[in-house]
Amino acid sequence: GDVPPKVDLNLVFDDAEAMEYSSQPVKSGMVELKVKVPSPHLWSAENPNLHILRAAIGDDDIMVRFGLREVKAEKNQILVNGEPVKLLGFCRHEAHPQFGPALPDAQLIADIQLLKDMGCNFVRGSHYPQDRRFLDLCDEAGMLVFEESLGWGHKKEHFVNQKFVDGQIYQTAQMIDYSYNNPCVIMRGFLNEGESDVEEARNCYESLINLLRERDPSRLVTYASFKRRTDLFLDQVDVVCYNTYPGWYNADDEENPLDSVLPKIQSDVEFLQSRPDLKDKPFILSEIGGGAIYGWHDSLHGHWTEEFQAELLKIVCNEVMDNELITGVSIWQFCDCRTYNCGRALKRPRAFNNKGVVDEYRRPKMSYDVVKTIFT
Repeated sequence: GDVPPKVDLNLVFDDAEAMEYSSQPVKSGMVELKVKVPSPHLWSAENPNLHILRAAIGDDDIMVRFGLREVKAEKNQILVNGEPVKLLGFCRHEAHPQFGPALPDAQLIADIQLLKDMGCNFVRGSHYPQDRRFLDLCDEAGMLVFEESLGWGHKKEHFVNQKFVDGQIYQTAQMIDYSYNNPCVIMRGFLNEGESDVEEARNCYESLINLLRERDPSRLVTYASFKRRTDLFLDQVDVVCYNTYPGWYNADDEENPLDSVLPKIQSDVEFLQSRPDLKDKPFILSEIGGGAIYGWHDSLHGHWTEEFQAELLKIVCNEVMDNELITGVSIWQFCDCRTYNCGRALKRPRAFNNKGVVDEYRRPKMSYDVVKTIFT
């Protein structure tokens, strides 16, 4: 029906008395007003306090759950309610061999229980907005989330296509609206591993950065870059995120690939510190890791063994914990999942991305206990 010019609004926070707001003006189908929450409690990873708001107009009402917290980026740190946090966690795909991307509630809960058991406080939703049920569970569990809109590996030809750019803006705006009231989401991003070192990408990247800032200034803005040192837009984000795989990819000529892991991480940190426009930004290893096939062992600890992965992640996790200039890590990845079904699968045994610390059925590999020991 027709939208009235004014409405009477009734608000109830938690168990407090109802608050009535009469004759509120309606503009563009919306009513805006500022209200103080009675008996407010801050939300944090340690104390995930949540509030419930019931809003009613006449006989029509809606209930919303939300949390109150402040997120800032200052001098190489991410602050939640003024307290610095070290983000320790994983990239996670919504995937299971029996359920595909439509995981049942019990599996969502089990995934969070496994993450908490390893001492994690952080999840990167890769590479699409996460199931609302999962975000609600993260709210309850005090799990901090990096949410990103759908995108992976886009190139110059995409960025010069205005329909592509418009589509990215549209679906990123949808992501913001859907999870606006989830306090677990502390940062947002887009376009994982896009070709962010070409000028043709500037319009798309800057449009998305501006959209995130304007539509929701309560979250930090970032994106996961694999261009790293040649990236053109990292000076505009709040948090620098690098996807990097030392010791795994491009390690063909190294006698012991694991020897390169620590120097390459430290080299990236030194580079960022050499850039005046980047040196004070928090830095996250948004992807790092190596593959292992569940149950595969050999005495030489070669590629694809559980031993190789465990040794690689031991180096990574210890450096994250020890280096004050590394704000956090989202290890690639939480669980194994399906990947290419073409010739590229010849480099992916089982046609799976096998870099999970648990396999596709959530059976833990040796690296699970390595991560748990260091993070806890």
